[in-house]
Amino acid sequence: MPDPDPTGPATAARVPPALPPPPTVEGISDFSDKLSPMLVKELRQGLRTYTFVILFLFLQGLLALVVLTASGATANTSGSDTAGTVVSQIVFCVYALAVLVVQPLRGISALATEIKQNTIDLLVLTRLSAWRIVWGKWSAIVSQSGLLLVAILPYLILRYFFGGMQLFSEMFLMLYLFLLSGVLTAFTVGLSGAGSPLIRGLVVVGGAPALALAIMFGFTPEFPRIVGYFNVASAANVGILAGILALAVYLGYFFLEVGTGAIAPISENRATLKRLIGLAVVVVTYGTLQIADDGLALLATLVVAALISLDLFTERAEFPAVVCRPFLRFGRPGRLAGRFLYPGWATGSLFFLLLVAVTCGMLLLRQATTGLRAEHFTYAGIGFAVMVFPAAMMQLCARNRPERFTMYISITIMGWLLALILGILYGEVRNELLLWLFSPVPMVLFPLSNELTSPTNRVTISFIAWALAGLYTLIVLVGAGRSLAALAKLERAE
Repeated sequence: MPDPDPTGPATAARVPPALPPPPTVEGISDFSDKLSPMLVKELRQGLRTYTFVILFLFLQGLLALVVLTASGATANTSGSDTAGTVVSQIVFCVYALAVLVVQPLRGISALATEIKQNTIDLLVLTRLSAWRIVWGKWSAIVSQSGLLLVAILPYLILRYFFGGMQLFSEMFLMLYLFLLSGVLTAFTVGLSGAGSPLIRGLVVVGGAPALALAIMFGFTPEFPRIVGYFNVASAANVGILAGILALAVYLGYFFLEVGTGAIAPISENRATLKRLIGLAVVVVTYGTLQIADDGLALLATLVVAALISLDLFTERAEFPAVVCRPFLRFGRPGRLAGRFLYPGWATGSLFFLLLVAVTCGMLLLRQATTGLRAEHFTYAGIGFAVMVFPAAMMQLCARNRPERFTMYISITIMGWLLALILGILYGEVRNELLLWLFSPVPMVLFPLSNELTSPTNRVTISFIAWALAGLYTLIVLVGAGRSLAALAKLERAE
């Protein structure tokens, strides 16, 4: 029997219709391949969550209602300037609550969820480093905060037509609030990897409501005065804003490094660069802000030093010999530098001495050139005693506890609570012995220095502060002696 004609009607009926051509690459609307895979993953998930969608729609509806109400109220009156100020206060209050409270809280479980579900190893298999994982989670939340910023800008422009607006000052304030949002987001993302559930719970239950109340009842009523600080026509304001900008960038980097260190392998040395950057920021912060105010410069320097100390005294001490290889290439100078720059809290205690020496050197240089009040040395001594006190208590009471980060923060919080309670009691009973009795806790020295202002008391407090700083540092160094002695054996193994 002959074969059927392949072009016949029966064969044509069995042939499926031709498929449409595939879409071209230019027609696909998706994220660019140049973006981090972690950023794309988190953005796809974050933009679909009810938290962001409800927050975005609520902001749009509320601000539209406020602007329309203000427009109708000032249509036939001459109080448009006052109405404009009220509109600015409401816009900035709502914006601050959104980007300083709601958005950062979304990062409180960013790394904790991955750790709990044991998916960190799977992410590492995709050749994503620990830093890229943390950076992607942080940048996804900050990108959504940036979307809120762009959505609110039209209402700020409409507010301009009410009159009485300091345009550039308010724009700078909005940008700095966005910058602060990035810092707070870095704090929660970093804490989600390094902190315990108890610490994270305290941030949610205590920190977030306190910040929200401060925004509503502290920031909003003082809005006109705060806007004045962002007047860039003043050279002093420019210096302060530049110092705040540099400090904010470092704070964001530091907290992201905290989260990175929690999930990074022990063979990855992240301590060296982090310590060198921190030391440079201490010098730059004090050198920049002292132009405007010596007290502000010292305060900012001590804040940076406190963060560095938190990292120095809580790093895990174990690391493989491969970490020593870059230092050993430089011979004896490299070995000496390694005693300060190797990972671990043991070498961190030596780096703390270097940090104290650099800070005191800057204070002495400032005193020799332009003069400096003696109280600054007192406050510096109290500050360094506060930093090393939790580490000393861990050496005495909880040396072998693995959760050094949580222990350090817990001891610090308890010390400040004790100082607060004693300060309140002293205000009621006015008994100096009550404060002197607890002076070995360095946090108590702050209310002591504020209440007992005689020259004799100030000298005594300064002596006690530096004596406590030296004593507690010695305790930490003694505890670190065994780990420091083991470094030579580790270097020989490499």
